[in-house]
Amino acid sequence: MTVPYSADLYQAVLPGGAVTFMQLFETYYGSGIPQQVTGVTIAIPPVLAPTGTGITTGDGMTFTYQWLPPASTPPADYLVKWSATGQSGTVTYTQAVTVASPPSLIPSPGIYATVPEYQGWSGDSQTPAAQITVTLRRASEVIDRAMIGASYRTDADGMPTDPGIIDVFMRATCAQCQFMLANNDLANVKSQYSLTSMGGMPVTRTPSAQGQVFPPLAPQAAAILQVAGALPGAPLLGW
Repeated sequence: MTVPYSADLYQAVLPGGAVTFMQLFETYYGSGIPQQVTGVTIAIPPVLAPTGTGITTGDGMTFTYQWLPPASTPPADYLVKWSATGQSGTVTYTQAVTVASPPSLIPSPGIYATVPEYQGWSGDSQTPAAQITVTLRRASEVIDRAMIGASYRTDADGMPTDPGIIDVFMRATCAQCQFMLANNDLANVKSQYSLTSMGGMPVTRTPSAQGQVFPPLAPQAAAILQVAGALPGAPLLGW
C-alpha cells in the first residue's frame, strides 16, 4: 500500500544541489503514531535505484535522506519511494520532488522568464525575440501585482530562490506573456474603448473588460498560480 505525496509536493532542488527527505513510518497510514521498522530503502526512479546507503535515523521510526542529484539530472518531477518492513509487513510511502532548471536558465532580476523559456513553454517560434523580451518584462510586472500578499523566500534582488517557486513564476510569466502578445496592447489603452480591432477584425468588448485600471491577469497564468497555492482558494499552500 502506498500513500502518495506524504510530503510537500513542491519540494525542489537544482541539478548539482542537495535536498533532504524525511519520512515517519506509522502504525497505520495517517495515524501519526510511529512504529519501529527495519530494512528502510529509498528510490527515485529512474535517477536513483533503491538504496539504504545514506539513510539516517535516531529512533528507528523517522528517517532522513539527503539526495545530491548530479548536474546532469534532467529537470522534471520525480517520485520518491520509501520502503521498509514493519510489524505487519512491508510499508511504503511516496513523496515528490521537482528537479528545476539549472541556474544558467534563470532570468535576470525583474524578469521571471527568458525568451527561450517562453518559446519552449508556448511553442511560439514566430514572434521576434525583441518583442518577447519587452513583453516578458511587462508580464513579470503583472505577476508581481498578482503576488501581492504571497510569502516566499527572495534574494537581494527580490527574486524567488526556491527552485519550485522559480518554476511556477516562469510558467505563469510565460502564460501572461502569451496572453499579452495576443492582446497586442502593452500600454493597456484599448480597454478604454468598447469597440476596437484585432488583426483587422472589429472586436467589441464587454462592459467588464472596459476601463480597467490594471492590466488583466491571463486566465492560464491565474490557473498556474492558483494550483501552486499563490492565489486564494488554491488547494496547496506550500509557500
